[in-house]
Amino acid sequence: MSAFEPILCGHPGVDEVLDSIRLGDNVVWQVTTLEEFKCFADPFVKQAIADGRNLIYMRFGNHEPLLSPQPGLKIYEFDPNEGFETFTVNIRSRITEEGFDAFYVFDSLSSLQSVWYTDLMMGNFFRLTCPYLFILDTVAYFPLLRGRHSYDAVAKIRDTTQLLLDVHSGNGKLYL
Repeated sequence: MSAFEPILCGHPGVDEVLDSIRLGDNVVWQVTTLEEFKCFADPFVKQAIADGRNLIYMRFGNHEPLLSPQPGLKIYEFDPNEGFETFTVNIRSRITEEGFDAFYVFDSLSSLQSVWYTDLMMGNFFRLTCPYLFILDTVAYFPLLRGRHSYDAVAKIRDTTQLLLDVHSGNGKLYL
């Protein structure tokens, strides 16, 4: 596959608004609840499986799993309680093993704040992980809970990611 190849995300309206996501994109979804994120992650997973992509769920959160086991989805579990460096190296090692063109769904970045007691470390994790995913022409989805992080932490993420999408809900609808 070629870098920046358009990718169907499983949600035609999002594909239209964004003119598709691309290989190399790290997509951070700033949401109020993880259920809002699932409204975008579930179609992405379904599309990736239908397209025969190498799809991986990086599980590390203290919340309910975002994805259930299913054919075509690899699930790897990590423990952020092992510390920032060990956790980050373990994630990077798994990404290296999966190689180019993999598709990822990560657990909530916000869950790292409660383990590491600072959201700046969450931002540092993202700044180390996101560029490596970009180099490998992957597509990665990350949820981030709105209103839980300092301006500096969100700025680290905003300045590193290819797409930071703000999701709002109201009147039974989602707005991007």
